[in-house]
Amino acid sequence: MNNSLHFIPLFLFAFAVVVGASPYQACQSELGTVSDVRVSKCDSAPCILPRGGQVTIEVDFTLSAEVKTARDSVFGIVSGMHLPFPTTSPNACSGKGLTCPLKQGVKYTYKSVIPISSIFPKLQLVVEWNVVEGTKKLFCVKIPALLQ
Repeated sequence: MNNSLHFIPLFLFAFAVVVGASPYQACQSELGTVSDVRVSKCDSAPCILPRGGQVTIEVDFTLSAEVKTARDSVFGIVSGMHLPFPTTSPNACSGKGLTCPLKQGVKYTYKSVIPISSIFPKLQLVVEWNVVEGTKKLFCVKIPALLQ
């Protein structure tokens, strides 16, 4: 028997542990594929979002089509309801590591720093973070979170 076959189950187990331990979940996007997500000070779910502080999110993604413009579209999902979450500057092509137009097949890193208002209530939610061109998503990630 080939010795490399012994490593396949070990590799699959290690891959499942790494993917399963991630605090985010990619959701359906028409224009891109997410390869990694990083949220400041968050290694496991739920991510703790300190009220009165700020959080940095970074998303690595690759596009399947060229994109001319991009904007943030962020929601808090509470009890199944999508509640819009305002960002200070929704233009994803300015100050967030992206320079539009974006090219097909290129890996990009989006980075945004968001303030968490101290007037937000303490609650558990899922943050759905999208960057869109019109109605089509470049990427979509869901992050279980706890506002504290």
